Amino acid sequence: MVGRSVWTLVLAAALLVGYGVPAAPVMAQDGPVVVAEGLNAPQGVLVAPDGSIWVVDSGVGGDTEVNAINPMGERVTATFGDTGRVIRIGADGSQEVMVALPSILIGEEATGGARLAVIDGEVYVANGVWVSDGSPESVPLPNTAAILRINADGSLTEAAETWSLEKELNPDGSVIETHPYGMAVGPDGLLWVADAGANTLLRVDVNSGAVELLATFEPLPGAFPNPNLGGEMLTDAVPTGIAFDDEGNALVSLLSGFPFIPGSAKVLKVAPDGGVTVYADGLTMLTDLRRGPDGAFYAVQFAVFTDQGPQFGSGALVRVEEGGASVPVVEGLAFPTSVDFNADGDAYITIFGGGPPGAGQLIMVAGVASGTTGGAVVAATPAPTEEPAEEPVATPEPTAEPTEEPTQEAAATPVPTEELAEEPMALPTATQPPAEEAPAPTTLPRTGGGAAGVALAVVGLVAAWLGGITLRRRIR
Repeated sequence: MVGRSVWTLVLAAALLVGYGVPAAPVMAQDGPVVVAEGLNAPQGVLVAPDGSIWVVDSGVGGDTEVNAINPMGERVTATFGDTGRVIRIGADGSQEVMVALPSILIGEEATGGARLAVIDGEVYVANGVWVSDGSPESVPLPNTAAILRINADGSLTEAAETWSLEKELNPDGSVIETHPYGMAVGPDGLLWVADAGANTLLRVDVNSGAVELLATFEPLPGAFPNPNLGGEMLTDAVPTGIAFDDEGNALVSLLSGFPFIPGSAKVLKVAPDGGVTVYADGLTMLTDLRRGPDGAFYAVQFAVFTDQGPQFGSGALVRVEEGGASVPVVEGLAFPTSVDFNADGDAYITIFGGGPPGAGQLIMVAGVASGTTGGAVVAATPAPTEEPAEEPVATPEPTAEPTEEPTQEAAATPVPTEELAEEPMALPTATQPPAEEAPAPTTLPRTGGGAAGVALAVVGLVAAWLGGITLRRRIR
């Protein structure tokens, strides 16, 4: 059930445990400030029209046992429950759980909600991944592989599901898998969805539930024969984020699949007629794409993976320039997954998108997309101050009283929850050295194109990095 695309973030979970990453890092002076913490692998952030900040939390699975497919294509038993969350952060930094979301835990990796969008004053969330086990009985769990409407009373309504289209068409010809991930409202007023599992771009009418296939993304050059792609040296594209230019073209960020070769990710341009061209290349592990109030496009770089494994603090926010001239504007981030901006150009970024329960955070970097920074790069490497909580963070119940719907009036920026440190602290070192030789895996993990999670790809990399041990995957 859990997919392969966004599961790359999973790798981070095992990784963060090895590094002893804490739940509350300290930020460098004049750098990011912590707006919210104690999150469970946050995957998405949205600045609503009223200025409030909404965050999608992956959850920690549940108490119900279900059959699932892991990143290696093996049948396993997972746990399922409504431990995911959509959290609204007020201007005073307060947190309010707007709704609980389904979450699937495979091993130590959980997959749940991904991204948020607002249409006509209503908030929608993309949730869950589903992988076919080859049987006719294989159907998604409730509110999984779907676009869900968040109701004012804390309930959910399925606005559309992506499984039927993937099962019928399987556009990329790979594993039958769907993972609605990135979302954006298009110039046509419809919801455009990047399916990280199916390697497709979809258009969804949330009123009728109709789902239309707009584009299918071709595999990228890989480093190993891929059994899911005819044994060719290819890897999945894994689309993750969407933004629109002034001509109505959709720009789509690609994570890329295992082994996440630095520089192999891209931003593609999809014309209204579905034609696909390369907008920017030479990028690495992109998990989100947004347009700032300055008109520029910004992508989230999850991490840089080498033969020594994922490099802690190698995440970044990158200003995307057409061609190969993209530049980082915020560096030193720990496994970031999503970004959004307020009207002043302040960037809100979710970090520790893979990691132990409670380690996730939302940070704010002021003025990134204000057009007045002069191209300066912000160093934002967080440093741990304490060990992460060993027990999963409890999920609060949704509030009984509905909150007011977002309006067009901008509210004040949330107040940071912690003071800045005078000087950045040193990065932690791994508690165990990596294996001297990392043997290539005999079976490649599924990492998109029938993928079900952005973090999924990481699992395979970690397995090879740690000497070929068997790891499980997660995504949200």
